[in-house]
Amino acid sequence: MTESTEADAIAALQRLGLSKYEAQVFCALQPIEKAAASEISKNSDVPRSQVYGAAEGLEELGLVDVQQSNPQQFRAVGLDEARAHLQAKIEREQDRAFEALDSLQQQPIDETETQEDIWTIRGQETINDRVSQLISNANRRIIFGARDPEMLDENVIDALLEAKANGINVFITSGNPSVCDLFEDRGLEACQFPMKPDDNDRSGRVLAIDSDVILMSVLVPIHNENQNEVAFWSDGTGFASILTGLLETWFSKFIDA
Repeated sequence: MTESTEADAIAALQRLGLSKYEAQVFCALQPIEKAAASEISKNSDVPRSQVYGAAEGLEELGLVDVQQSNPQQFRAVGLDEARAHLQAKIEREQDRAFEALDSLQQQPIDETETQEDIWTIRGQETINDRVSQLISNANRRIIFGARDPEMLDENVIDALLEAKANGINVFITSGNPSVCDLFEDRGLEACQFPMKPDDNDRSGRVLAIDSDVILMSVLVPIHNENQNEVAFWSDGTGFASILTGLLETWFSKFIDA
């Protein structure tokens, strides 16, 4: 085993949950049938006093067999067996972690305290996914606006079409006639409101659902070249209710009573 190969193996075993000494001992045992602590120490640079503890940990994981002789002898199990033991360990830890997380979700929230959850997401693709998911949960009304056709992802348009087909009141607006035309071509009525062109305008899009879901985005320049879309959204909070109310008031002259 070359130094680079051994280093890769040790690093990979550590990522699988072994300590550094355990990984070094297990690798040192690969090319030999069995060895005492002194030989393992010589081949692995693990201090002899630490070999016993590492071997004990490996034995508990099922990766090493220990021969009770004088001195003790250690040997690694076959790779297929070692893989199976590590896989079982990973699955046990995964089950334990998610059972604990599930228990945390079941814990009651102190109703004497309130929390306004406002989330930030970055990147057009991630925001498209969030917009589509929020639209799919609408019950009564959707207000959607965008300033640039590039923000009109097909999944978002499909989600709006499906919402309209399900009887949701969908109101779409933009100051950009190209955006309105694109929606009209897809069978979604769009209302254009007066807007003066402004190259410095960093607004992105807005989504308001029912009376308590809001998402708004802006465009942030990156290295004076591309622009990265950044959005904040909130669901079921007082903050969201206030903003959706303000949007409804602002768009009221366009929305049929």
